[in-house]
Amino acid sequence: MEIGLLQRQTTSLVMTQELRQALHLLQYSSVDVIAYLREQALENPLLELHEQSTLSRERELVGTRPIRQQMSSDDKQAALQNVAQRGRTLADELYEQLIESPTLSENDKCELTYLIGNLREDGYLGEALPQLCADRNITESEGERLLAILQSFEPAGVGARSLGECLALQLKRMPDCHPLAIDIVLNHLEALAARKWKQLAKQYGVVVQDIQHLYDQLKELDPKPGLRYSKETAIYVQPDVLMAKDESGKLLVFMNDDILPAIRVHEEYDHLLKQQVETSAYAKQKRQHVEWLKRSLEQRQQTVRRVAEVLASVQADYLLQPSGVLKPLTLNDVAQVLGIHESTVSRATSNKYAQTPRGLVELKTLFSGHVSKSDAQLTNHHVKVWLKEMISVEDKSKPLSDQKLAEQLRIDKGVALSRRVVAKYRDELGILPSSKRKRYNERTG
Repeated sequence: MEIGLLQRQTTSLVMTQELRQALHLLQYSSVDVIAYLREQALENPLLELHEQSTLSRERELVGTRPIRQQMSSDDKQAALQNVAQRGRTLADELYEQLIESPTLSENDKCELTYLIGNLREDGYLGEALPQLCADRNITESEGERLLAILQSFEPAGVGARSLGECLALQLKRMPDCHPLAIDIVLNHLEALAARKWKQLAKQYGVVVQDIQHLYDQLKELDPKPGLRYSKETAIYVQPDVLMAKDESGKLLVFMNDDILPAIRVHEEYDHLLKQQVETSAYAKQKRQHVEWLKRSLEQRQQTVRRVAEVLASVQADYLLQPSGVLKPLTLNDVAQVLGIHESTVSRATSNKYAQTPRGLVELKTLFSGHVSKSDAQLTNHHVKVWLKEMISVEDKSKPLSDQKLAEQLRIDKGVALSRRVVAKYRDELGILPSSKRKRYNERTG
């Protein structure tokens, strides 16, 4: 009796572990799946992973994925054309300028190389200049001279020690820069950002429009100039799903299977293990694990594809048209269509991206909640579009408050939303509150 109970408990434990692993596989991104498979290959001598060519994958899938048969190589290439590639780094850019500077001595180039090596990825100096000077056994005045040379390189703002200095370095290169702008940015940046424009105008003896103009200039500058370049160790998103429009205008969906290795049993090693009695049970267990991995991976791909097909079908207008908007669609909606649990849909869209005619899109962003039960076709995406339009045409000297926006939505669109919800959507759009959107003109001063 005790033995039977123990056997049932052991079987239940194994099933739970396998189920947990299968759920992890479904939730993993393609990069995580590859890492997981490589980890399993280290633990299982019978597991072989093979990188497959596009041709071999197409041959394997003929007859099993009809939708792929409709996809030409040109369609596939079009879907993948925007996937990121490694680009030029900030260090690459600076070293090239350093090498091409004919007026610099070899000693200056050596010291500047050290400074470049101590820049953060955003372009700022990573250590205090006095410390760097001490490390190189040079005076601080010499360090300031060298830093000024580095700060003359592209991109403008590189080598800055603070946000104010970064912006000031960029302002200095602008022909229409106000004479007082540099001092304001270096000494009163917080007041400028807090829109204390009247206070600054009085302090510097200028009109408020001059301060407003400086604020507008700063918005066009880059606070982190180094980030426009690639990182040395950048990890790029691999789309699990590819979507492309066929000749009839229909949006086709297929899995980007080529990025995943093929799973196979190491037949020769399996044969050797089976020949020995003491290892035959071990070989059987490891072979079963390989077969389970193959089934789990196939199930993952099938589930993600089915979910992606529903997303593409419902949101086709958004994915195909630049002006398209998202339709109401929730996790539960997709679950009902496919006859699966809502949590399965959530896992199938977690950490997954699709290459689409609209660009690289995270699958989770294709869901859009209903704003109100009275209008099944109305989503928060629609409301955000309306809010953006209302704010774009408002009187800039008297911007609309969140309460006024809510009232205008109710009157113009028949949508009843609280001020708090409007504020939430406005924040998500990256739009400032009315108190910080106010503009000054000559008449209102």
